[in-house]
Amino acid sequence: MATLVADVSASEFDDLTRELLRKRLIKNCDRATAGPGKSQAFGIIRRWSYRPHLSRNTWMRPYLWTLLLQYADKHVPIPWDGVTVNDNYVSQPHTDKGNEGLSYTVAFGDYTGGELMLEGDVKIDTRHRGHLFNGAAIRHWTAPHDGQRFCLVFYKIVWPPKFLPRYKVTCREVQDGMEITDEYDESVVVVDAKGHHRRTLRSPQPREWIGRLTQRGQKSRMAEQPAPVANTPASADTSNPNLPFGF
Repeated sequence: MATLVADVSASEFDDLTRELLRKRLIKNCDRATAGPGKSQAFGIIRRWSYRPHLSRNTWMRPYLWTLLLQYADKHVPIPWDGVTVNDNYVSQPHTDKGNEGLSYTVAFGDYTGGELMLEGDVKIDTRHRGHLFNGAAIRHWTAPHDGQRFCLVFYKIVWPPKFLPRYKVTCREVQDGMEITDEYDESVVVVDAKGHHRRTLRSPQPREWIGRLTQRGQKSRMAEQPAPVANTPASADTSNPNLPFGF
């Protein structure tokens, strides 16, 4: 029901721990079944009826995103779209209906208890131990714990047929925000930490389905482009070479 991938040295989590303690995750109240708590998604996500898009957390926390990418490059053996980061989050019994196939999970921190519980009262110790399990097919939850517990879950999302084939949305840090490249409409834009448009490097191409999965759809962003920021050279780019481009 869950397969051990490998033990991971505690030191591999030092930078992640420091960053997560430096700025704590905010509470997520949108997880109706699993319950509210400090649990946030990074990477490509699908929310409600919107098309897959880059999580706002991704460009708001570029350093944390970089650390997640670095961890995945070394330890995650499956293709993935997004990663959920949990901070002392004790989930209720649930299945991940929006996920596809196997997920990779690992926990870290100074805590006791907190095992991954699988249907049938199967208890999995994920502290510094990466495991694969099918969270979409197996009902699972978190056992109570004492101390500070962080957890990562890497997964593929169920891609809406309307938007197949899959496309990439990538980002990198630049001088005035985050540069986001979206393969869906071929756009390259820069947004600030609040997601507000700063400038356009490549205008989006018109697409019939740009937003909600409804019969009506939504107009492309081409229809209402925000005015460019004054006195901002289009060529300005002081990219941090330590931040990987995309994932």
